[in-house]
Amino acid sequence: MKNKWISALIYYLHNKKAEKGNIVVVRTREICGTDRRCGWELRKLMMFLVSRGIATRHKQGVYVIEKGAIEKALYALSEQI
Repeated sequence: MKNKWISALIYYLHNKKAEKGNIVVVRTREICGTDRRCGWELRKLMMFLVSRGIATRHKQGVYVIEKGAIEKALYALSEQI
């Protein structure tokens, strides 16, 4: 079940990588909607990336990743699978 949310986050990051700008804003609400279990699992995954120094927590449910660190984030998430 956890792999489902990891793959959703990887897909989201991969699509956001092509957009303009220097940062990628990850909003758990965009990925999960109102599914609380998904939101909790994504919070754990994003806090894993924060502990590695790849992402920063902006506020509840909103995380920021620089474009240069997206590849590191994708690699770290693929290790979790």
